[in-house]
Amino acid sequence: MKPPRHTTHAKLVTKYEGTTRNSIVRLKDMDCFSGVSGVVTYLKQEHKKFKELGSFEFDGVWPIEEDNAS
Repeated sequence: MKPPRHTTHAKLVTKYEGTTRNSIVRLKDMDCFSGVSGVVTYLKQEHKKFKELGSFEFDGVWPIEEDNAS
């Protein structure tokens, strides 16, 4: 999925040993999600809060191709 307009950050939510783990990074650092599968959500930073712009299932393959994103 191509990042929506005004996207500033990306959030990855994944399961690890029965617990939910998440990570928020700047969009330009999104390549650190390589090798980890989960749900990626695009975010827009508004002051100290984030607004969700869209999400997709990520299979851990980097770089992201349009075929891998739903």
